[in-house]
Amino acid sequence: MNNYAPYRSPKRSSSRRKRQESVLFLALGVLISFVCVGVIGLALYLGGYNPFVFPFNLTATALSARNANCKVLIDKAIQASGGYCGKTNSNNVCYGNITIKAELAPGATQRFSERGDTVAVNELRSLSASPLDLKSDEWGIAVFKVIANLPRSLPGETVTMVVFGNTTLDNQSGNLQSFYFYSELGQIACEAVPFDGLMITVPDGSGVRMNVNGAEVTLTGNASLKAVQNGEMEVTLFKGAGRIVANGQEQYFGAGQKVHVGLGGENGVQSVSGPSAPEPLTQQELNTACTMTGQDCSPAEIIPVSAGEAQQQIESQITFTPTPIYTLTPTPTFTASVTATGTVFIFPSWTASVTRTRTPTLTPARTATRTRTPTPTRTRTRTPTRTPIQTNTPTVTLTPTVTDTPTDTATPTETLPPVSCGSISLDPVTQSSTNLVTNITNNNLAPITIASFHADWVKTAASPSQKLSILSLNGAPIWNISDNTPPSDIPTEGNWMNGADRTIPGSTTRSFVLQFGAPLETGNYQFSITFDVGCPVTSTLFSVP
Repeated sequence: MNNYAPYRSPKRSSSRRKRQESVLFLALGVLISFVCVGVIGLALYLGGYNPFVFPFNLTATALSARNANCKVLIDKAIQASGGYCGKTNSNNVCYGNITIKAELAPGATQRFSERGDTVAVNELRSLSASPLDLKSDEWGIAVFKVIANLPRSLPGETVTMVVFGNTTLDNQSGNLQSFYFYSELGQIACEAVPFDGLMITVPDGSGVRMNVNGAEVTLTGNASLKAVQNGEMEVTLFKGAGRIVANGQEQYFGAGQKVHVGLGGENGVQSVSGPSAPEPLTQQELNTACTMTGQDCSPAEIIPVSAGEAQQQIESQITFTPTPIYTLTPTPTFTASVTATGTVFIFPSWTASVTRTRTPTLTPARTATRTRTPTPTRTRTRTPTRTPIQTNTPTVTLTPTVTDTPTDTATPTETLPPVSCGSISLDPVTQSSTNLVTNITNNNLAPITIASFHADWVKTAASPSQKLSILSLNGAPIWNISDNTPPSDIPTEGNWMNGADRTIPGSTTRSFVLQFGAPLETGNYQFSITFDVGCPVTSTLFSVP
């Protein structure tokens, strides 16, 4: 009997082999999963979507191709927005490029769902622009036109604000002078526009002051803004000067600088910190400005402004000091002391009775002519009689020493306080037949005078003869040169009437009327008035159904 049975491995050795096989299969599964995820991630990244923004996953060729595709789509979107929104009226927002989701105020009648659609700013409650999507060829853009509201801004000048990319704006205040905005994370990383947000363009010499995310922002030049919920809001300045006030702290900054404000609160977009010290711009901010405006592509194109210079520029815009000195009506003292000297002046006389008392000197001349006797000495009698006539006339001594340097010494007896722009207001606009009517109230002590006027009004093919005909103040015309094409800018499009009274005295209300040549057409009407002291006021938006 063979005592040696065939050799069998112990059960424990078989179990160990199975565990090794399981570990091998598990490792192989993990490896395959990583490969799949990597392939999918690379495909998404090449397609333009980068949820983790890891550019080192791309080869230089793939990164260059994606940036080129981004640039093509962005340029096309910007060109389309310019074509559709180039003639947007002030205090309106235009649907620039797909896709925009908007919430309008109750009762709003205008459509806002396709490129080129416009609505009044006060009819927009919120909007969200779509992120850059290379596959669906989308990149949302909305274009706002708002009136420049710093005192030295010219009448009718508009500030352009562009909302671009994956950005949401909340306009619950209704006038865009106070709003909240933020951009979502996870957007496509594109070299041309590395972030989403707002781009603000301010005309030279103008400025705008707005409350953004709870911080007061004042700008006299071009800027970009970006914000992340529960992160930071960044304000970048490419031109001019800026000022930001947040959490009770103030910071000035100039072209070539940017500042940050911490965000938080219940909605994550409320300013919760003071502004940071100014920092220099990076190439990312320059790339965004270059793509959106075609300017400020490199540091060499920016004229730097220090924080100190920015403060001077802002203060000169805000603290507008009127040059006229308003005084009470002077009471000139005329001292007409008439003295009879032999000199003749051609100044007007205030005492005509003096000249009439000298008329009896003409009688000797007439009596002398009667001495024409038959005697041949007629020539002798003529010469002595005519010379007294000419010599006697100066005895009408018109030498009024009227010190007609009237002692109207323009030294004011009482100087009125400077005009406050906040004490000038317009009543809500109403319609009367073919007219728009409001009241101008001047609660200052000093008078103000209308210097310029801008109006956005509606004209369509249905009423080709429509025109702005007359402007009246307190029932009297002050401008009557018809303007057939909106918008109207006065005195650029026809000067004020000579002698017309455009003054609103202190503590006074005057009616102001816009008269049109035909019944008002359906649409939005709004106007702004700038006074001689630099104060602008803008009417409420009036919509004709």
